Amino acid sequence: MANTIPVRDRPRPTPRKRRPRRTNARRRQIVVLVVAVLVVVTVIHGLSFRGDVAPGVSVHGIDVGGLSPTDAKALLHDSLSPQLDKNVIVTLDAQTAAMNPAELNARIDINETVDRAMRTGRLRSLLLPFIYSENVDPSITTPVHPRVPANLRLIAEPARSATVRISQGKTTISPARDGHSISTRAILLAAAQAALANKHKIKLTSSTTKPAISTADARAAAASAESLASAPVALNADGNRVGALSTAMLQSAVMVRNENGKATAAFDPQKLAPVISEALGTRIRDPQNAIWGTNGTRAWVEPAKDGIGFEPRVAADAVRAAALAGGARQADLQLNHIAPKRSTADAEKFGITEKVSGATTELGDSSSNRIHNVALMAEILDNRLVMPGETFSFNDAVGPRTPERGFLEGMAIVDGLLIPSIGGGVCQVATTLYDAAFAMGLQIVERHNHDFYISHYGLGMDATVAWPDLDLKFNNNTAKPILIRATSDASTMLVNLYSAPSDGRTIETNVSERYDIKPPEKRYMEDPFAPAKQVTKYVDGQEGFAVDVTRDVKRDGTTLSHDVFVSTYSSQPDTYIVGPGAYPPGDNVLEPPPYGWVSPYDPNPPKPVF
Repeated sequence: MANTIPVRDRPRPTPRKRRPRRTNARRRQIVVLVVAVLVVVTVIHGLSFRGDVAPGVSVHGIDVGGLSPTDAKALLHDSLSPQLDKNVIVTLDAQTAAMNPAELNARIDINETVDRAMRTGRLRSLLLPFIYSENVDPSITTPVHPRVPANLRLIAEPARSATVRISQGKTTISPARDGHSISTRAILLAAAQAALANKHKIKLTSSTTKPAISTADARAAAASAESLASAPVALNADGNRVGALSTAMLQSAVMVRNENGKATAAFDPQKLAPVISEALGTRIRDPQNAIWGTNGTRAWVEPAKDGIGFEPRVAADAVRAAALAGGARQADLQLNHIAPKRSTADAEKFGITEKVSGATTELGDSSSNRIHNVALMAEILDNRLVMPGETFSFNDAVGPRTPERGFLEGMAIVDGLLIPSIGGGVCQVATTLYDAAFAMGLQIVERHNHDFYISHYGLGMDATVAWPDLDLKFNNNTAKPILIRATSDASTMLVNLYSAPSDGRTIETNVSERYDIKPPEKRYMEDPFAPAKQVTKYVDGQEGFAVDVTRDVKRDGTTLSHDVFVSTYSSQPDTYIVGPGAYPPGDNVLEPPPYGWVSPYDPNPPKPVF
């Protein structure tokens, strides 16, 4: 029988201890309260810098946290900008130069830098208040093409591909060469970053660039090049023989080019094109834009004409294909129609049908060179279009007045004296064009009067130009294009402006009386060729004055514009020639003649070219 313990004698289990409910609830309340306080503090902390830089944010080690954008910009401008004004020794490959980033227009972009600072750390600073920190690098701007020292720029050198040349049956291979690439902006940026980091020396290296065709590639293609140029190639167009390319011509045009990563023997299109053009002769022609015929009253469109031509690359490839094919070695040339840039329909859309303004000036007793220059400029300006809203520039349209462009020596007036000058007559053309634009009511953007009044131009209606500073500019403030027609002969210069029928504009002008009158002074000029001990009057002076030309542009009685053009003319002195042994009267100063002046008493004057 098993031993058993009576129930009444069994030990009772120890009862579990229970935590008081009130204590646990109190602890939960404390935790919730602490969390709530932290949330409130965090929210208040976050709201306190709303619109400012987040706390803990710095720029290049400068604490800007909690500052407004305006204050941050002021602090960074005063602290960072001066740091760029220091020399940094830059070594690029084997070249060394001193660079001052500030002098080379490297700048701290304060606005972008502060914008980046404002975008930094907003959430993390909110979640980790008082312990968060982050540094922002300044933004640096540089010019697109900075003026880095020349010896650094010259390191840049393009890679040179190997070439194959055949002359008189002998093949020569020029070896390839690696190139060096640099970025002047990257160099300046590196120097600016070094200056900010207080580094006085930095080393940079250029990038090596590989040629498109290596020396080995050229050697591999040399045999194919020799085969291409081994015999003449006949040229056909429209089924007819038009010429041939000789062996010598083909040898001179041989080249090696990269096609889809492979060096391939071919012919240089630019070397073959002139010979092919000559062979095609009248089969090719340039396209002709639609132009306008005019008769001084109305304008009409002269139809455009298509051109016929060939594509040099396509023609060169046809010659190569014929050479590779062997046999008869005949190349069929493909001729293409070439559309003009301005079609007849395009010209008709402009609506240019009638003369809307014009002006004529007299050339007077002009030299043959001056007449030539005026005609040359008229030819340059003739048939030029000024589109609606476009500002016309005389200097841009005519260009520099140089002998290389066909301009001859004429006469310019310097201090009241005639001096030889290239491009004489330019102001005659500018004045005529100005008068036409003025009479049409166009907006005058820039105009300068002559230094002194020239009587054969209208009072206050002259315009002087000088390359490249003084210009004549006007704006086409109408809704239709304007056609300039310019012409000249030995006696007159004519400019007519054609456009769509008048939009109803009327022009009213008024010329004021002369004012601010300045009488001429006296000038005494020495001349070793003049009669001894004599003072002779050479040029009558001219008074200076100002005059106003008022122009009102109206439509249906409404004033569209009211313009006042002020012309101020300087006085020109009475000029006297003083011979050897003579002296100016009183306290007058004896002046040397201006450079280029020719004495009327010189027994052997230089031959005039004007």
